[in-house]
Amino acid sequence: MSTVESLLAHPYPLIRGGGLFLLFLGLGFLLSWIFRSRWLVFVIGGFATGLTASGLSALLPSLGKPSFIHIAGLAGAIVIEMGLIYLVLTRFKDAGERTLILWILLVVGVHFLPMGLAHGPLIVVLGLLLIVNAFVGLRAERVPMQVFGIVDGLLKMGFGAVMLLAYPALTFT
Repeated sequence: MSTVESLLAHPYPLIRGGGLFLLFLGLGFLLSWIFRSRWLVFVIGGFATGLTASGLSALLPSLGKPSFIHIAGLAGAIVIEMGLIYLVLTRFKDAGERTLILWILLVVGVHFLPMGLAHGPLIVVLGLLLIVNAFVGLRAERVPMQVFGIVDGLLKMGFGAVMLLAYPALTFT
C-alpha cells in the first residue's frame, strides 16, 4: 500500500461488507418472525444472501487493506459465538423455545462486542442493544417473543444500512 493509500485507508475497511451481511441477515430474521411457518427458509436465505453480499463487497471501491487485528477480531468473534451457542444449547435445551431462542439472540449480541475490532464501535453499540433486547425478552415473559425477534431483525437491518452507507464516510480519516 502506498503512503497516500495508507493515509486514506479507512480505520475499519471491512465495515461495508459487515453492513451488507447485517442488512440481509436482519431482513431474513425479520421475515422469519413475520412468516413463522417458513422461518427456516428466511433464516438460511438471509444468511446465504448476507454472506454472498459481504463477499461481493470486495468489488466496491476499497476502504483499505484489513489488518491482522481486523481479521482476528472477526474470526475470534465467530469462535466465541459458536462456543457460547453450544453452551446455551446444552444448558437450556429443556427450558423451552422462548428461553432458548432469546438466549441465542443474547449470545449473538455478545459476539458483536469483540467484532468491534473488525467493524468499529458502531457494531459494539449494536451488540449492546441486542443484549438488552434479549435480556428484556427473557424478563418480560408476558410480551410475545416475536416482539423481541422483530426488534432484533430491525436493529440488524438498521445498523447494517448505516454501516454500509453512512458510517464509512463518517469515520473516514
